[in-house]
Amino acid sequence: MENYYKTKSIFKLIIKWKWHLIVIIVVAGILASVFSASWFIKPKFKSSAVIYPANIIVSSEESETEQMLEIIQSMDIKFQIIDCFNLDKHYNISKDAPNFKAKILKNYDANVTFQKTPNQAVEITVVDTDPQRASDMVDSIISFYNNLVLKLHVEKSHEILKIYKNEYDKRTLEVDSLSRILRSYSTKYGLLDLTAQVEKYTEAIYMGKNLNEARTVLKNWEQYGAEYQKNDSLYSYALTDMYKAKYTFESAQRDTEKEITYTNVVSKPFPADKKSYPIRWLIVLFSVGGAFLFSVIAISLIEGNKKQ
Repeated sequence: MENYYKTKSIFKLIIKWKWHLIVIIVVAGILASVFSASWFIKPKFKSSAVIYPANIIVSSEESETEQMLEIIQSMDIKFQIIDCFNLDKHYNISKDAPNFKAKILKNYDANVTFQKTPNQAVEITVVDTDPQRASDMVDSIISFYNNLVLKLHVEKSHEILKIYKNEYDKRTLEVDSLSRILRSYSTKYGLLDLTAQVEKYTEAIYMGKNLNEARTVLKNWEQYGAEYQKNDSLYSYALTDMYKAKYTFESAQRDTEKEITYTNVVSKPFPADKKSYPIRWLIVLFSVGGAFLFSVIAISLIEGNKKQ
C-alpha cells in the first residue's frame, strides 16, 4: 500500500510539472540529436570477415579455432597492423609517449575484435572512420596471420629437416663403409657371388681348366666367405634404410619449401556504405530518458523542500 501511494504521488508531480518536463525532454532530444550528428561525432564504419582454420597441426588440447584465435590476436600481428596503417598517427598517439604501447594497444583492441562463431569459425571485425581502411585492415590481418603461421611451420619443418638430414647422412655413410668393405673382398680375394662362383669354379676344376685361379677363389670363399656374406647382408639392410631415410628427408624438404594458406575465407570484407556508429536514435533515446529521470528526481526534491 505504501508503494502505491508513492507511485501515485510521483504521477501527481509529473502531471503538475508536465509542461516543464515536456520542455526539458524536447530540449534534451534536440541537443542529443545535434551532438550525435557527424560534425560532432565522427561516424565509424564496420568491416568484417568470417574465416575457418585450414592446414593447421594442432599442438595442444586446444581446437583449431582456439589455436587460430591465439595466433591472430598475437602481438606480432597487432604491431604489424599498427605499423602498416600508421595507426599511431590515425589515433593521434605520439610514439615518444612513455606509455605509447599501452595506449596504441588499447585503441587497437577497442576497434579490432575477434570472436568464435557457433560453427567454430572466427569472425574478425574492424571499426574505423574510413570504411576502406576498415576493410583493408581485415584483409591484412588475414594475410599477416597466414604469413605468421607459415613462418612457424617452416621453422618447425627446418628443425625436423635437420633431424632427417642427419639420419640420411648417417645411413649414407654406413652404406659407403660397407660398400668399401665388399669392394676390398672383391679386389683382394676375387669374391663376387658365392653361388655363381662356387658353381663356376667347381665345374672348372672338374673340367681341368683354370685350376690355380679356381682353387684360390674357392679357398678364399672358405676362409672369408662367412665374413663377406655377413657384410653383404648388412649392406642390403643399410641400403634399404638409406632409401627410406632419403624419402623421409626429401618429404621434409618439400614441407619447408611449400607455400600454402591457413585460412578458408567464407565471408570476405568490403568497405561499408553505411555507418555503424554512432546510432543516433539510441543516443537520443538514452538522452531523453536520462533527462526525464533526472528531472523527476529534481522535482521531487524541490517539492519535498516546499513541504518542510
